[in-house]
Amino acid sequence: MSNSRQYWVLFCFFGSLNAFAQLVSDEVYEDRQNFGIKMGCGMHSIYGGKLQNPKPMIGYVAGFYWHGNAEKKSKYSWQIGIDMRLRGSNFANAKKGDTSINKAYTKLGISSVDIPLMVNYRLSKQQEKNQKCLQLGVQLAYIFNSVVYVGPQKIPYQQEEYLRKWDKLSLKPIEIQGLLGYQYRGPVMGYQISVKYGLNSLNNNFILKGVSPTTDPQLEPKGRSQKIGTCSLEFALIF
Repeated sequence: MSNSRQYWVLFCFFGSLNAFAQLVSDEVYEDRQNFGIKMGCGMHSIYGGKLQNPKPMIGYVAGFYWHGNAEKKSKYSWQIGIDMRLRGSNFANAKKGDTSINKAYTKLGISSVDIPLMVNYRLSKQQEKNQKCLQLGVQLAYIFNSVVYVGPQKIPYQQEEYLRKWDKLSLKPIEIQGLLGYQYRGPVMGYQISVKYGLNSLNNNFILKGVSPTTDPQLEPKGRSQKIGTCSLEFALIF
């Protein structure tokens, strides 16, 4: 899927969620308190040592969520969702004079469908309409597309022998992230703030030819970590 098509899909997805948000905002709070939608953005990056000089990039999220209500004598409840995310990382590798032969990778884009599963710890009283809670859980991600961009202009990377294979990189399709967050839900809308950290390496024999810094394990310094992990700080409005 090309980058322009990804943004078109996301635009349509946001449009449908906006229409749904208008619908549920007119309902009585108590009748819709167990489900909702969310839309937001975040700062995302790569860690692990395989890809060099990572810098944060802005990503986007849209999705649905459902949560259970805590029992009267308990402050704990479950929450689950399904999201679509555009995320990844920038890289400070570009140099003046980069050419099509000697080019540096400057951005990694990842498109994924995610399922966050969380335990909510309620901070407010159960009967209050403004609910505050801490969240702890895991997020399962299915990576369905990934793209590397090169040079200061962030052009999609291509190898001469694989001109049509600039996407769907050698990354494992399943990612598990730990999640810690805070959630506020009001009668009509609220927000989430969360920190996420990848627990497994996405490296699946990841090698890019003809780029710098090199990603070939045989040319890298001995002892360099081969891990590719993701981390993020995300803010989302919930309805």
